[in-house]
Amino acid sequence: MAQEICRKFLPQAEVFSRGLYANTSYQIPEKVTDFLSSLGIVPTEHHSTQLTPKDLAKADLIFCMEQDHLNRLLDRYAQYTDKLWLLNDFAFEEETDLEDPISLEGRAFLKQAVKLEKAVKAAVSKIQQPHGENK
Repeated sequence: MAQEICRKFLPQAEVFSRGLYANTSYQIPEKVTDFLSSLGIVPTEHHSTQLTPKDLAKADLIFCMEQDHLNRLLDRYAQYTDKLWLLNDFAFEEETDLEDPISLEGRAFLKQAVKLEKAVKAAVSKIQQPHGENK
């Protein structure tokens, strides 16, 4: 979901999503496609993919939604410390987790999906600032 939102607001960038615990049989749930549609986004075909060292080397920025995931990456790939960010920290300078809405239902899903959208938009805004004005 974050990938598709980011692509909408940062179309000139190559954006890709990876997971620490990717399930290759994952299918995008209808609630996600419905939410993205409400934002005017038609999601691309998605295949859940495991994060690799090659992905880390290729990326300019890597966002994690949860501190635990960030810590695991920092422990294993210290050479990429400058690229690795907790999404809420980069977006709002708040070192707080952003719960993945995918496991939620109803209003809880919608509330968390909106939080994710706001965090991605804020991160994109910082990325688009002229060099030297952002973190």
